Amino acid sequence: MTEIYSRRDGAMRPTRETIVARATMQDPVQPLTRREWWRGAALYQVYVRSFMDSDGDGIGDLDGVTARLDHIAGLGVDGFWLSPVQPSPQKDFGYDITDFCAVDPIHGDLAAFDRLVAGAHERKLKVLLDLIPCHTSNRHPWFIESRSHPDGPYAEWYVWADAARDGGPPNNWLSSFGGPAWTWEPRRSQYYYHPFLPCQPALNLLHDPTLEAVRDAMRFWLDHGVDGFRLDAVQCLAYDADLRSNPPEDSRGPVAPLGGGVNNPFRKQNHMFDRDVPAAFPIIEKLRHTVEDYTPERVLIGELADVDSARVSEKYTISGEGFHAVYDFSLINGPRDVRPLTEILTYRSDFLRTGWMMNVFSNHDTARAVSDLTRFAETRQEQVAAQKLLFFLQFCLKGGGILYQGEELALPHPTLDFEDLRDPWGINFWPDFEGRDGARTPIPWEETAPGFGFTTGTPWIRIPPEHHGLSVAAQRDDPDAPMAFLRALLDWRRGQDLLRWGGEIMHPPDLAPLILWERHGGQQRLLCAANLSRTVQTVPRDRVGGAAVLDGPGFATAMAAGGLEIPPLGFAVCRRPDAPPT
Repeated sequence: MTEIYSRRDGAMRPTRETIVARATMQDPVQPLTRREWWRGAALYQVYVRSFMDSDGDGIGDLDGVTARLDHIAGLGVDGFWLSPVQPSPQKDFGYDITDFCAVDPIHGDLAAFDRLVAGAHERKLKVLLDLIPCHTSNRHPWFIESRSHPDGPYAEWYVWADAARDGGPPNNWLSSFGGPAWTWEPRRSQYYYHPFLPCQPALNLLHDPTLEAVRDAMRFWLDHGVDGFRLDAVQCLAYDADLRSNPPEDSRGPVAPLGGGVNNPFRKQNHMFDRDVPAAFPIIEKLRHTVEDYTPERVLIGELADVDSARVSEKYTISGEGFHAVYDFSLINGPRDVRPLTEILTYRSDFLRTGWMMNVFSNHDTARAVSDLTRFAETRQEQVAAQKLLFFLQFCLKGGGILYQGEELALPHPTLDFEDLRDPWGINFWPDFEGRDGARTPIPWEETAPGFGFTTGTPWIRIPPEHHGLSVAAQRDDPDAPMAFLRALLDWRRGQDLLRWGGEIMHPPDLAPLILWERHGGQQRLLCAANLSRTVQTVPRDRVGGAAVLDGPGFATAMAAGGLEIPPLGFAVCRRPDAPPT
């Protein structure tokens, strides 16, 4: 079938004709034959800087992660991915790299990395590494050479452009972090492009030697035993070669772009020429070919931000030619009300036919989702219930799931003062946007230990008062804690093939605040229901039909005269009679 894509609102999207054709080609009763480990994987994100400090300098490190591997394994996850550990000036806390093939001394060394991988594999845990293919630090030797020698071997490794006739930047592209995406470099008498901070010049991956250098870096870490990569900001892999200016944003889709703060001018453009451009796809194919040379199967998970990712994810993962899965912001930045949330999830089901997605509600760049969902919560009990509901959604919707460290503790998002901020993004946009520091505070391991067990020194950023009393030690043996529920849910889910590998059909939001969907495969169907409210809701008997209500961890099972009762922030799963989905 010829794949046809249309471009609207700055995003490449399959046409409706393409979607209908794919749906027609799909056999709704086909068996579950695509059972790769990563499709149904439960992964855990380790933000190394704030996970565990082993040497008392207040900054988390690799030996600290190794010391806490039993905690990660005890959650029942299949693996974890590490935030960047490569050498960096730390202007963007590791996302500004000066050497792709080494470890920053603040995090340890290669020997410590090898010990971590070995310890993880002994516990049957996969290890994924954060890879930043789109930019480096401006202190990277490649950039220093590129700016100093415009006729040298590194001249085209970054995106350079002459000034406009009036001396200004070559076009109107803006940085996600605010301000122009171009900075003047007097040593070269040109502007260089940076989609994010000025200290993060964009690599020119359209230049083959640059792309090959990134692929060599991937091979370096694959040879050190990693099981794959989470690739950062893949919407920026390429750019419009003609450097055309973006048009203004006249309308926005259901998902707001990542650009923080309502007053960020980045949000006023339709990013047609600096994000999600067609030239990225030959790059993606070569990145995929890099990991295909290794066995057992290694995985690429591409982070999509700043775009309408619910609609464009298919083409990034289509037919096994792109990434194995995408890691997007449609649920992280998305609504918590049933109707718009159902709309987003329906987009995903409609547009994501051959590809795959990881479900993510929180990460190191955003507010903790439990606080967003419980913005009207009055008790800790409601926070815990909300976190359990998020776990249910994360691992019962189609896709794998990635937990962010601290979610197993239902850590609420803290309130920070300006003096607490370390994030340059937050500092630039305060008080309209607080930045990313609230999600990056250290894990509280033990209440009575110095530095809450995170460090024997002074933490690089304080552990907020909102997290006192919520340590791992305080919750470890509590059968009602979110950790215990997560462990039980993932254990139960291992026996549910439909939830790991099956298809998905979203129900319309006619029972709001209930959200309903089905998972299907072969002749089997599961009906899932979640209550996004603080009151009891009922799934009518005619919607449950002859389905058997399953008795899973924390699941609602009470049938009343009107139907299946779902408690506040509760959930349920029913097994429908054998029949193909309709």
